[in-house]
Amino acid sequence: MKKLIIIASALAVFAASCTRTEIDRPASEISFQVARHSAATKAGEEDYKDAYQAVPFGTYAWYKALQEADNAPFMVNQKVAYNEPRNTWAPAGSTYFWPNTGTIDFISYSPYAGDGAAAPAPTITETSISYAEPWNVEANPGVDVMYADKAVGCSGNVNTYNHGYEGVPTLFRHALAKVAFQLRSGYTDITAPTGDKTRWEIKINSMSVESILTTGTLALNLAGDGSWAKPESNVWTPEEGTANHPIDVASMPVLTNALQPAGNAFFVLPQELDGQRLRLDVTITTFRDNNDGTGEKQMFVEPNVVCYAPLKTPEIDAWGINQYIIYVITISPAMPVAPMSILFDPAAATWDEQTVEYTITL
Repeated sequence: MKKLIIIASALAVFAASCTRTEIDRPASEISFQVARHSAATKAGEEDYKDAYQAVPFGTYAWYKALQEADNAPFMVNQKVAYNEPRNTWAPAGSTYFWPNTGTIDFISYSPYAGDGAAAPAPTITETSISYAEPWNVEANPGVDVMYADKAVGCSGNVNTYNHGYEGVPTLFRHALAKVAFQLRSGYTDITAPTGDKTRWEIKINSMSVESILTTGTLALNLAGDGSWAKPESNVWTPEEGTANHPIDVASMPVLTNALQPAGNAFFVLPQELDGQRLRLDVTITTFRDNNDGTGEKQMFVEPNVVCYAPLKTPEIDAWGINQYIIYVITISPAMPVAPMSILFDPAAATWDEQTVEYTITL
């Protein structure tokens, strides 16, 4: 097996801000314009609603008065949800209005940790986001932990990302990493110079990622440019203990030369790679057509062939924060990787010489 391609998302960083456009204005409700960072779009932002319409997020806010002594907290872990009839993201169960003077700073996280939701509850200050309570990614599959760029100096709802609504610019970034696998066969058949053809079918019986770290903590601090400074290693601080992650391959057909996704992409704790590996259990069926007019015949079956592939490679030594890594695995049905026809190396063993003496009586 050979890992051929690794795709990881870019990690561009910038701070969001909203600027007052008028001093005297009627009272207006505070809403949010929500996006998530993506390297797949030219602008780098995708509408949060496209994939997370049913996922509310939490917000902290601080009022910045004309006099510093008048500064005050404004929102503390306020739940924000999508209001479909109004096409807005607005505080749930509460209504907040923009002040006539001063500005407001916002820090948001997703998903909202409250109402019994299975989500990590970060500790948020004006300059830090901390997931100090260890979070087990494997025990909470499907939970996409995200944090937003700090929105500074806001004084009204604005249109930043052109997604059809206005509000506080809230750009989310992924705090976890995501991993996916794609499989293909290196070759499915070989026709020899003699005209006979060998064909292989490779069926994936089971697949898992072994020895992955599952639990850790993360601390982010506000940098001078307004971005969140991640750990230098770009990974979480892990807790002890590893686990195996099974990948559902029950519906995978026999491998071909075309890439096939192996199960679904899944979230992992950002971690340095050292011992994590892919385990594959495959069945290889060999067929031959001797080109004698009798057609193809099944020759033999190799069931439950187990093989491993290390996930640390020269190109990637860690699953980093906000990275999406796709491993492309090519499986060769015969060894070595380049197909080799069967040849012979003949030799003759020497006789084991032994003399037996006996007498025949007539």
